[in-house]
Amino acid sequence: MSDDSLGDLDWSAPVARTRRVTPNMQRITLAGGDLSRFESSGTPDERLLLAFPPDGAEKRSYTVRRWDPEALEMDIDFAVHAGGVAARWAASACQGEILGFSTASGWYTPPADAEWQLLVADMTALPAVGRIVEELPGSARVHVIAEVTTPADRQNFVTDAALAVTWLDGSGNGAGDSLLAEAAREWSRPDAPGYVWFAGEATVSRVVRRWLRHELGWHTDRYDVIGYWRDNKEEWVARYESVREQIEAARDAALAAGDDFDTVRDAVDAALDRTGL
Repeated sequence: MSDDSLGDLDWSAPVARTRRVTPNMQRITLAGGDLSRFESSGTPDERLLLAFPPDGAEKRSYTVRRWDPEALEMDIDFAVHAGGVAARWAASACQGEILGFSTASGWYTPPADAEWQLLVADMTALPAVGRIVEELPGSARVHVIAEVTTPADRQNFVTDAALAVTWLDGSGNGAGDSLLAEAAREWSRPDAPGYVWFAGEATVSRVVRRWLRHELGWHTDRYDVIGYWRDNKEEWVARYESVREQIEAARDAALAAGDDFDTVRDAVDAALDRTGL
């Protein structure tokens, strides 16, 4: 892939090696190339945009599972599933293929007084969970609730932190209804200041955010909730187009009222709920 085919992405690097981490998780290691110019966002859930061979026209957002600035190596883990452009490429990627990449950004920002953390993730967010957990200090207490495709997709994380993991096997991940939101609600939260990080399917993210913001009444600095992907995306987009005016009207009304970002987001989420999205 030449520089001209990278579109709006600035850099590229070749595939150095590949490895199947679990039956449904493929690791691609990039080395050299423009990685000498890469600057980490400093957040362990950092995401960047990737442009895939052969022409870089297909772009998707992925987590940097590992970044080694001395060796100039970057690991990116792909949840392998049927139908995904990126997953298909990752499953058959060969050494020397060129992958375009963008600058990185992230969301993980636990408050300084957080005495515990709850990380909630499906397969797409497991790479971020792994890096977060592995970078935690020994003083940290963290519980992970992770939804994986099969029991064989469970991963072991090496960390100095006090770690406990609840695995949900076979639900969500495009194969059925997710149990993540229910499991997060049912988890016994310590009676101390904490922090919740969620990443996964977009509709589930709305449920989790509503629970934290409205049911628990938490301030937004106590959680980060990110929708990484959308189940049945083509169908959802088609339905969205039919109610776009209603959604945008709700957003514009909140903006005109001078509401802050999270209140505007509440208005959009409520409009999505009313239209069955």
